Amino acid sequence: MQPQRIAWCNFLLPMLVAHAAWLWSSLIGAIDGCLPYWDGCVSISKAARSSDALYLFRAGMIIHAVLLLVFWLQAGAFLKLHHAATSAGITMQCLGAIGALFLVLYADFLGVDGRIYRLLRQYGVTIYFSFTVLAQMLLLRSLLTLSHSSEWRRMASVQTWLRAKSWLCWWMLALGLASVANSLLLQNPAKDRWENVIEWFFASSMTTYFACTAMIWRRLGYRQHPQLDASR
Repeated sequence: MQPQRIAWCNFLLPMLVAHAAWLWSSLIGAIDGCLPYWDGCVSISKAARSSDALYLFRAGMIIHAVLLLVFWLQAGAFLKLHHAATSAGITMQCLGAIGALFLVLYADFLGVDGRIYRLLRQYGVTIYFSFTVLAQMLLLRSLLTLSHSSEWRRMASVQTWLRAKSWLCWWMLALGLASVANSLLLQNPAKDRWENVIEWFFASSMTTYFACTAMIWRRLGYRQHPQLDASR
């Protein structure tokens, strides 16, 4: 599959699956009907595991993990094609791959009772979020470096999407700091509410990053298979 399509799938699939699971559980009364981005009434995990939407969510996240692995391979090939620093590309790919693997761990044990399984889920989702965002930031850093020393500087559309990715990364960093502050300063139930709000916004922002990448690749004409591009 072409790089642009992989990037779009990594945006659309988790976005659709998470919101479909929330809507499914809401419609059958398994969770309170509300807007989680505003009310923080339910986490993404609880929305998925509260009904048979769990099976949709598990399948969607496992497919997403596979697509993430392909995406990071293609991103590394793109950086190699444009002669970016090799170490940055390898580090990015390793972080992205680890995040994808822990997403599988999280999805596989979601809805399974037991203290150990709950711990595995917590580690899985934490490492998935943190390592994926670190890989995204490394990719952004490499793209910004390339944009300063190539014809990309004269491509307004590419610069626009790079700025959008930069703002997304700053936004996610702010959300991460807000999550830490929430854990330290607030008590339940306010703590749980804001944790859920932050989680929904963070997950949506993280997946939107892939849409921005798809637009950059489209503007730059990155449409070949990575193994063919890298061999040139």
